[in-house]
Amino acid sequence: SGAIGPSVPLAAAATSLRWAETAVQLIKKNLLPQGEVLHCTERTEELVLLPSRELIDAAARRCLAPMDGLGPTAAKRLAETLLAWIETPGGAPEVAQRLGIHPQTARYRLRQIRELWGDAIDDPDQRFEMLLVLRSQRLRGALAQGAE
Repeated sequence: SGAIGPSVPLAAAATSLRWAETAVQLIKKNLLPQGEVLHCTERTEELVLLPSRELIDAAARRCLAPMDGLGPTAAKRLAETLLAWIETPGGAPEVAQRLGIHPQTARYRLRQIRELWGDAIDDPDQRFEMLLVLRSQRLRGALAQGAE
């Protein structure tokens, strides 16, 4: 296992080394694949989101607070639906296809999301923060990759 940092001018070699060292630490924690040499520029999402666990967790507590009253299973399903909705152009049919659920189930969950967050769900900055939080959770294995 190993990592290759981004190509940089010689004067910035320490920056490339820092990213490679970050990747190696994530490999040691089983957060990145072992047994291969990773190119940091191909793992930008993981290198930005995974080392920031404490910050992402604090943001999650704040921006996912509307789900606090839900049980763990319902909260996970709703979080996966929210992530699919943010990532997927289109509406309930496209979200349903992405999650491998019935379109009516997707519609129900999207109504729940709208009820919990209200107009805040339409704010681009809040959606971006939710995207970061939810993708970080997915990278850590807390949310499903695609179909449920």
